Amino acid sequence: MKTYVCPGCGGYVVPGTAHLVIWRADGVLGDAADLAGRRHWHSHCWKVY
Repeated sequence: MKTYVCPGCGGYVVPGTAHLVIWRADGVLGDAADLAGRRHWHSHCWKVY
């Protein structure tokens, strides 16, 4: 399991924490690049972003 850094607050998203995984679906470099650019957000941080 991996710990991620939330781009909204800079805090850690630790394993087992409910969170959102966000990625683009319209990037010019294709689906693989969009998926590789996904970010893990705390649910609260995404709501206020």
